[in-house]
Amino acid sequence: MYIERLRQARTRGEVEIPQGVQVELEGPTVKASGPLGSVSKDFSKCRVSIAKVEGKVEVSTDLKGKRGKAILGTVLKKLSNMMKGVRVPYRVDMKVVLSHFPPTVKAQGSVLSIENFMGEKTPRRVQIPPGIKVEVSGQDISITGSDIDTVTQLAGTIETATMTKYKDQRIYLDGIYVQSKGYEDELSR
Repeated sequence: MYIERLRQARTRGEVEIPQGVQVELEGPTVKASGPLGSVSKDFSKCRVSIAKVEGKVEVSTDLKGKRGKAILGTVLKKLSNMMKGVRVPYRVDMKVVLSHFPPTVKAQGSVLSIENFMGEKTPRRVQIPPGIKVEVSGQDISITGSDIDTVTQLAGTIETATMTKYKDQRIYLDGIYVQSKGYEDELSR
């Protein structure tokens, strides 16, 4: 009897659906749509059950303790980021830092090309995922999109693509680094 009650114990949480955002559930996949587009995430790998009830998305898990709270908190934060991202775009500002060779950065279609990095003849290329807007103006790069995960992943990929290897980091500062990141309404304050 005691063991049955333990198995039925569930950790629960909920996220309020903001006005102007539509949420659709198809099994473990959640799709949020808003004025800036739509974001879809699959939560089949997490041990959670998701339901839409009266303007809220309820998430529950049968995992107990720290692990259950961690999974629940992660899923709730991802859901709230999805719902905010379709209303307000997420932006990462990056800066081209150079000490030796001036690189040329160009966004051409779905490819970001970094030429003359550390004097290399071959350009370094980074694929831009669909739904992400990259603007290059001089030494500043701005990455904007509605999915926080995709935008920050692209920024990390660009930073990694321009790492200087096998050289002293104190002398060779060349690279493209994240300067600021956040939702556009928070960055403008």
